[in-house]
Amino acid sequence: MEENRTLLIVDDEPETLKGYRDFLTVKQVQPVRRSSRRLYGTGPIEPPQAEEEYRLLCAESGEEAIKLVQAEMQAGRRVAAGFFDVKLGGGMDGLATIHAIKSMDKDLHCVIVTAYHDRTVEEINQIFGPEFKDQWDYLNKPFTQGEITQKARQMVAAWNRKRQVEFLTQQLIRSERLASVGQVARGVGHEFGNILQRIIGKADLALLETEVGKIFEHLTVLIKAAERAGVIVRNLQSFSKPEPNFQFEKVTVALEESISLLNHELVKHSVELIKNFQEVPALRIDVGGIAQVALNLMINAVHAMPQGGKITLTVKKADWEDGKQGVLIQVSDTGTGIPQDVLPKIFDFAFSTKGDLGSGLGLAVSKDIVEAHGGKITVKTESGKGTEFSIWLPMPPPGQVTSK
Repeated sequence: MEENRTLLIVDDEPETLKGYRDFLTVKQVQPVRRSSRRLYGTGPIEPPQAEEEYRLLCAESGEEAIKLVQAEMQAGRRVAAGFFDVKLGGGMDGLATIHAIKSMDKDLHCVIVTAYHDRTVEEINQIFGPEFKDQWDYLNKPFTQGEITQKARQMVAAWNRKRQVEFLTQQLIRSERLASVGQVARGVGHEFGNILQRIIGKADLALLETEVGKIFEHLTVLIKAAERAGVIVRNLQSFSKPEPNFQFEKVTVALEESISLLNHELVKHSVELIKNFQEVPALRIDVGGIAQVALNLMINAVHAMPQGGKITLTVKKADWEDGKQGVLIQVSDTGTGIPQDVLPKIFDFAFSTKGDLGSGLGLAVSKDIVEAHGGKITVKTESGKGTEFSIWLPMPPPGQVTSK
């Protein structure tokens, strides 16, 4: 992955913007006297700075800064971090500008810069909330080149580390997704064999018939069998997409994909599937990701019922503990249950009790996928009676709800 070194500088004083440019884009190889390289201050000679070059986007107002970020995003680029002066002449101040930009890109890192001490760290923390606590820093004027370059280096490094973790997580999800497909591949192959036999058999009968009504009946069965094969292929293609694709869709669409892939395994292991799907609104989801979670949970349920049993899939509207509205997906089985000493570890990376039947990644990856949707996954279990996983996914913000 190419490192992102784009910084946004927002300050209404042209001389200060020039200082940022000098500090962050000019390669410095000689010691510089702090009095000539310090904004709003003087001091002794600083040691030579390491070569640091950044791509700078400079704005003299909050409105201009927002337009710069919008242009970057439209071009398929992102801003890693920014320096925001609190006091801006007219219009939006620095804090309002940060709020507006974070509504477009929540991953922005920022340094809040002020010469007036008009905001304490505690006040800023209250303004932005705990979810932003690891993405902002504070700097008082006057500041030195060393302070600016250090803040820039820290923010850019943090932004790129997080993207690298996200990339590796997606690779892991992709790997586990293929492993899940592998577990049901034999069943899918067997079902395709049955479908092809049915198509060939009905085609042969149609060729031998002379009565139009009988020919029509054979061809109708043939078409339905071909449509069934097409559904399986489409679901495999959707399930195997390498990148997440968030769109407004009902979660039942994702669940039906999983069911179609697991259908043969359910029959083979004498597992009855009960669907209790209530009418729910569309959510902003990655259909392939939610299908992967459902498939993982149903595969686990099948393994927990070696003598057969029931899986119940429930979908309904539900509020979470904090009162947020959303949709609840529940996957329950009548299997052996999860031992109490194992229960605290089930979402741990690479933890498995199934030997060759499991990689130990399924539930860990499922948890990551659910949390990437802003949701939560919990489990209830009782020895000898079964297990129930609950996945709660949030409603989209007002104004983003679709009629799907």
